[in-house]
Amino acid sequence: MTDLPWLAPEPDPTRPERRGRRCSRHDWTGEPPTCRRCGHPGDPARLRRGRRNRARGNEIEREIGRRLGLRRVGQFGGPDDLAGELFAAQVKSGGSFPERLWSWLKAVPVTAGQTALLVVTDAPGPGRRRRAVVVLDIADWIALHGPTEADDDR
Repeated sequence: MTDLPWLAPEPDPTRPERRGRRCSRHDWTGEPPTCRRCGHPGDPARLRRGRRNRARGNEIEREIGRRLGLRRVGQFGGPDDLAGELFAAQVKSGGSFPERLWSWLKAVPVTAGQTALLVVTDAPGPGRRRRAVVVLDIADWIALHGPTEADDDR
């Protein structure tokens, strides 16, 4: 029965054997960096870039929290990064900044005493409820809700 080629296929030399599952979170050690758990080799430049990006994101969260008067609560990847008595916020930075929404918001003509708002909605069709989000500049938000101690220093 093992003579039949379709029952016991020969390993294909062009396709290497699949390794076991990798770590969900590597534990880097040594130089060059190697994962202590699974032995996966690490690229020093890539690891440095990841650490710097994480540090940059954390600093942005702290800055936005100070400016809005919110405390930082979600530094471990939860759905909220900042929280206060009235608001909870998720902070995103980097490639997710919506240039199209920003240009629409800045194109809204306002007079003295007015605040520019951008309302983005969808039209999902019959039987579905419409959704809408309101976008405004963080400087306008601070002007409406009052500055925090961090903004008083600037």
